[in-house]
Amino acid sequence: MSREKLIRAFGTSVAETVTQPIDPPLLTTREGWDLSASRRLAPPKRADWAPKGTKVGPRDPRLMYHAEMLPVLTPALWKGLLDARRQLRKNRFRSVGRATDMIIDGDRGTGKSTLLVQIGRGFQGLIESDLGPDPNRIPVIYITVPPERENNLDWSLPLAEFLGLNHTINPDDRNRRTADMTEPVAHVMRQAKTRLVLIDGINRIQDNEIASAFSYFETLQDRTNVTLIFCGTGAREIVHEARYDKRRKNLPDAVKTKASFSDLPVLWAGHIPYGNDWHSVVQGFDEDLCLYDHNPGALLKLSRYLHKRTDGYISALSDLICQAAQEAIETAPETGTEAITKELLDDIRIGRGDSR
Repeated sequence: MSREKLIRAFGTSVAETVTQPIDPPLLTTREGWDLSASRRLAPPKRADWAPKGTKVGPRDPRLMYHAEMLPVLTPALWKGLLDARRQLRKNRFRSVGRATDMIIDGDRGTGKSTLLVQIGRGFQGLIESDLGPDPNRIPVIYITVPPERENNLDWSLPLAEFLGLNHTINPDDRNRRTADMTEPVAHVMRQAKTRLVLIDGINRIQDNEIASAFSYFETLQDRTNVTLIFCGTGAREIVHEARYDKRRKNLPDAVKTKASFSDLPVLWAGHIPYGNDWHSVVQGFDEDLCLYDHNPGALLKLSRYLHKRTDGYISALSDLICQAAQEAIETAPETGTEAITKELLDDIRIGRGDSR
């Protein structure tokens, strides 16, 4: 499962365009999303490294790179990208009925949001590769669940924000909102040929909000023919309740007994057991490090220790290695060594596996 396979998962060259911005883009705006979707996923060139042993500033290219590094290909990421590609390829040319939506579920820290964003980047790259660049096209929208979810107005606002639609009577007074923005949003989405909406943080929807929230999503789909991907811990149960539990009493008995727990594809993200898959992930981080004194394979020798520290959670592993790499770069002028050691890792606090 090489990174080349990851880049080719949607048959695009989306990862070969622009370099990383100085400030992280805000994905919930069109400008931020487009910047993130097109930025080049690559380490800084060695010619741009500060000379060994020199003190670096807070915007040193390697410090910035090691804040996130590259998306390492976990089993969940690889399988999720393949499943999403197949479903979106089918949905793209369907015209009858609603598109088949998808669900991303799993424990906290297992890479669900990373999978969601990578699916969006890949699909946008596929559309641009197939149809060519078009500044008026908006193939993908990324939103998070809004803090207020009482009615359609609340749900329409993150979509309006992403599309840059003014939803205030007076733009200088952010508290004076217009009515429900669903129809203007749907109009723009149809004109811009939007085909995919990514909804992150679906776990924030409360039980008493589920029915109205998913009624809104269905209404939006009826007006736009988009595919929705719901992402969050417990997303499968939330979507299932919205689609069935509230209406099951009105279904024929034969349907009640045959309905599956989820009739939508579920892309699972979980912790990685110790073994070959874990070693492959650690090796991915090992190969992506940009440290003067890093010996290839050094992280792999610490594979068991890293699993014990992180319990196999990709988010914890990324936090641990990224912080250690940045610390190695920043302290190299004093220590004389720019490498990740067990002693350095022991000193990094990430929550999971920390000693008291």
